[in-house]
Amino acid sequence: MKIKEIIKKNITGTIAIVIALGSMSFTMMSKETPESTIAGHFYRYTSSSLAQPDIENINNYKRIDDSCEEGSNVCGVYLATDKPANSTPVPSEFNAVKSQLWSSQQSGEPANADIKMKE
Repeated sequence: MKIKEIIKKNITGTIAIVIALGSMSFTMMSKETPESTIAGHFYRYTSSSLAQPDIENINNYKRIDDSCEEGSNVCGVYLATDKPANSTPVPSEFNAVKSQLWSSQQSGEPANADIKMKE
């Protein structure tokens, strides 16, 4: 009789653990993971050109406060490193997002939360 009770308790415990792990996995998988978070330091697009080479050119972005109105053209991007006013971004940070800046310009919508658009 003891063997049956031990097996029954082990099976019940195992089933409870499997259910708990399954629920926890489902909860973790169902939460949205943001594609990006605002880094905190805004670099404004300073050119009037809407051409790809200009939008992807680091020299057309300067460290300026965000003053973008909503729109469908690239206004600028938030990056991690703070630099003095009117400085260009850190190249490695900018290079990581420059293709997203161009895709934002093409679609008229920001490709991630760090990109701001203007009219």
